[in-house]
Amino acid sequence: MRVLIGERWEDVWTAVPRAAEGIDIEGVHDVRVASRRLRAAMDIAAPAFPAPWFEPLHKVAKEVTSELGAVRDRDVMLEYLTEERDAAPPNERPGVDRLIARIDRERIAARAEMETFLHELSERGLREETRRRFPANNSGEYE
Repeated sequence: MRVLIGERWEDVWTAVPRAAEGIDIEGVHDVRVASRRLRAAMDIAAPAFPAPWFEPLHKVAKEVTSELGAVRDRDVMLEYLTEERDAAPPNERPGVDRLIARIDRERIAARAEMETFLHELSERGLREETRRRFPANNSGEYE
C-alpha cells in the first residue's frame, strides 16, 4: 500500500502545475481525479499506518479535492452555459451573458483561493514529506 499511495501522491503532484497554470480547465479536473484516487487508497490503508503522521496527510488529500472543487464546478458551468448561449435565441443571450459573467467572477475568486492553497502546500513541504513517507521504491521512513 505504501508504494500505491506513493504513486497516487505522485499523480497529484504531477497534475498540480497544470491546474495552477490555469490555461486548460482539465488541469483542475486531473488534480481532483488524482486526489480522489489517492483518498480511496488512503481510506483503505489507514489502519496500517501510524496515525500521528498518516492522518494529517490523509486530511490534506481530502482538502485537495475540496479546495479545487469550486473552480472545477465553475469551469463546468461556464463550458455548459457558453454552449447554451450559442444555441439560445437572440433575445435570451443577454441573460445568459450576465449569468456567465457572474460565474466567471466567482471562478476568478475561486482560482485565487485555489492558487493560495496550492502555494501553501508547496511552502509546507508536503511533496517532500509524501515522498519520504510513501516512496515508490518501498524504502523510507515509517515512524
